[in-house]
Amino acid sequence: MTRLHFAIEDFAALFDTVRRSSWRWECQGFYAIDAGELDSWLAGEAVPSTAEDEAWEEYVRGLRAAGIPFERLRVLADPPTDYERWMLAVTDRSLDIGEDVRWVDRSVVARLGDAPAYDYYIFDDDRVLLLEFDDVKNLTGLVLDDGPDVVARHQRWRDIVWPHAVPHVEMVNARK
Repeated sequence: MTRLHFAIEDFAALFDTVRRSSWRWECQGFYAIDAGELDSWLAGEAVPSTAEDEAWEEYVRGLRAAGIPFERLRVLADPPTDYERWMLAVTDRSLDIGEDVRWVDRSVVARLGDAPAYDYYIFDDDRVLLLEFDDVKNLTGLVLDDGPDVVARHQRWRDIVWPHAVPHVEMVNARK
């Protein structure tokens, strides 16, 4: 069993280790890194693509070309927060590059019980990348863990919640 701590600067390099699959649980409801883009969107301004966005898009396209799925599950409040409304509005771009983005209502998560209150990735079904955030939702740390109990616990939650997830397009259409 290995539990390794990484600096934020190592985030991108950790994705280079993915060989078969990547699954993301995204439950914070807001991420500080996106604050400027959210503010622009709320002001009705166009949000330009950044170099970081383009690098991510290239990465996901590469995964898809290699037949490696990238799935993301976002938790949605009722009513959605401004951040979640923005994500609903801009996620088509993620679909275009090959991400499988789905949503689950916070009420469903509460009913299913025992949901992690933190974000994580499952890489290749054998490693979990835990994302650590501060109180204002800045990413502050990364912990990669391949312990069998840790991996099994996170797979179990994925397997419980994923069948309740609504594909992005369906969620957007349901909210019109």
